[in-house]
Parts: sequence; C-alpha cells; structure tokens
Amino acid sequence: MLKQQALEVIYQSISEQGILASSEKRDNYARVWSRDSMMTGITGILIQNQTIIDGLEKSILTLAQHQAENGQIPSNVYGDKASYGTLVGRTDATIWWIIAACEYIEHCKNNLLKDTIQHNIYNALSCLKTWEFNQRGLLYSPLGGNWADEYVTSGYVLYDNVLRYWALKNTAKVYDDSDLAMQAAATKKLIENNFRKNSSLETKYHETAYQKASKKPYLWASLNANGYDERFDLAGNALAVLLGFDFNMEAFTHFLEQLNSEFKHWMLPVFYPIIFPQDPDWKLLENNYSYQFKNEPYHFHNGGSWPIYLGWLCLGLKKRGFDEIPLKILNQYENLLKEKGASFKEYYSTNQLQPLGTDKLCFSASGYLLMTI
Repeated sequence: MLKQQALEVIYQSISEQGILASSEKRDNYARVWSRDSMMTGITGILIQNQTIIDGLEKSILTLAQHQAENGQIPSNVYGDKASYGTLVGRTDATIWWIIAACEYIEHCKNNLLKDTIQHNIYNALSCLKTWEFNQRGLLYSPLGGNWADEYVTSGYVLYDNVLRYWALKNTAKVYDDSDLAMQAAATKKLIENNFRKNSSLETKYHETAYQKASKKPYLWASLNANGYDERFDLAGNALAVLLGFDFNMEAFTHFLEQLNSEFKHWMLPVFYPIIFPQDPDWKLLENNYSYQFKNEPYHFHNGGSWPIYLGWLCLGLKKRGFDEIPLKILNQYENLLKEKGASFKEYYSTNQLQPLGTDKLCFSASGYLLMTI
C-alpha cells in the first residue's frame, strides 16, 4: 500500500520535460531539478520501474539541453528557463546528472544516448575539475552550494566529493576510460586520507587543521581554509558507506545507535549536532534563505530528518551486511506515514517528528522506496 502510494507520488510528478521535484505548485518545486530527478531516476533503476526510468531519460535530456558553456548542468529547468543557483551556484546538480546519466546508459544499454551525450558528460567533468581551484584533487563548494543550500557547510565538502568520486567511477566504466578510473581511485584515496583520523603518512590538504581535528566515528562534514567542520553529515556518510569507502563500520553503527538514544527515534538528523541561536554558526544560518527562514533548531537542514538520505543510508548499510538499523528506520518511517498521513513530506522535525516542508515530494517517496530494497 505505502509502496504504491510512493510510486504514485513519483508518477504524478513525471512531465514531458522529466521528473519534477513535486507535483505541488509551491515555490519552485514543480521543476525538473537535477538532484531530485536524478536520485528519483536512480531509484527507478534500482527497483526496475520502467515508468520512472523513462522519466529519467527525459530529465537527462532536458538538463543536457540547458548545459552552460562552461559545462555546468542547471540546478533546475522550468519550461525554457534554466537556473544554475540563486544566491550561489549548485555544485551537486552537475555531479548528480553525470552519475545518473551513466547509470541510465549502463542499465538500458542505450548506445545512441551514450554517443549523443558523451561530450556533455565530459564537459561536465571538465567543469568540476575547474572547481578544484588549486588542482589538488578535491572539489570546492561555496556556502550553500549543494542540496543543503541554506546550511553552513562549505569548502571541500564531504558530500560533493563523494559524489564526484561516483561520477568519475561511473563515467570511467561507461566509456572504458582508464584515466578517469585512475582519477576516481585517487579521489577516493584523498577523501579517506583527509576526512578522518588515519595512519596514512601522505600529506594532508591542511596539515595544521588536520592535527587539531578530533577523531570521530564518521567522516567529517567539510574542510575549509579555517579548519574542519567536524559535524556529522548523514548524506555524505551514507553515500560513502554505499560506495565502499573505508569505514570502521562497528564504530559507525554504534554512533547511529547513540543518535537513536539521544533523539529517541530512528528519523536521524541530516546534520548533527544541532545549531542553536547562541552558537557562532547561527550567524551563517540566519540570512541564508530565498523564501523564508526554515532552519530553526531540529528543522530543515539544521537537524531535520530527510527520508531521501535515510533511504541511501539504509541501502548502504544493507550492502555492508548491516540489516538491523535499516529495518528499524523503515519501521519508524512506515509508522509515521501511517500515523500522520502518507503524503511524503519533505522532512520531519527531529524534536517532535512533525512532517514538514513541501508535500508529495519525489525525494521522500524515493527515500521510502530505497528503504524497501
């Protein structure tokens, strides 16, 4: 029943241009967003749903048609208008497009599309290369430069760099490109070397900051010129788990259990710890929004719980042989959907478990479907 409702949310969002973020006509959600449509499309591939896969193809082509001169893929497209970000550009839009385009080509064995968009994919990868800024291998993102566009992470962000590894790995496989395969391996090594305490003797990006950073049971959220943001980024860590990064999985799952104990539920926060008005980082939050301020403590990016990233977490944990926590998360989410209505809201507040944000969101429907795989 819930699975069918999740599918219906996605079906209602499939347009001639591709998969919209939501069928709801609110703010700017009724658009083909790169990250939303690509994640939804990959979910369609994983569950082998042809309707969603066909929607993904439309999304890939729509976004490719509006690729910027520098190779950047739009954050979203509406009609004949493309947006590459408002307050700042969005780094992850370009990366998710590469990942999903390659996943689609690989799944469908679509050689025509493979040849047609090869230059688009390589131009997009070239754009990402310029965003290193220092030619040292890690991608640099501005404040608000990815899906957490009203949050505080910036610089060499874990999430964006893990995604870039995935994009390089996928392209290398689809186009049998040994140079990209080597670049993918180097990127993975750089992330493992710089986003956790380790015994590697290789030079760190920021030796001073690295020495001062504390050991955590997860990969740190970001690195900047002024040091590390040691927060827990659930999205970045979930994708790193899924993609086979070197983890102490026992320590990581124990940390997830600790979060469950603290919040008293399994709708885990997407960033932790929470930022409060008395904290220094509050100043980075309070003006960073386009429509209205959403990042009150326990809400939105500031400790809200996003089913889409819980879905990726469940998928990654199960791939590593950890089935217990994914089942607990799935049961928690199903209970909330039954109690509060299966409308697949954008996120839940982690203090009161209130469903909030945009309704009928493909992100959340996809998150549920990922949990059930």
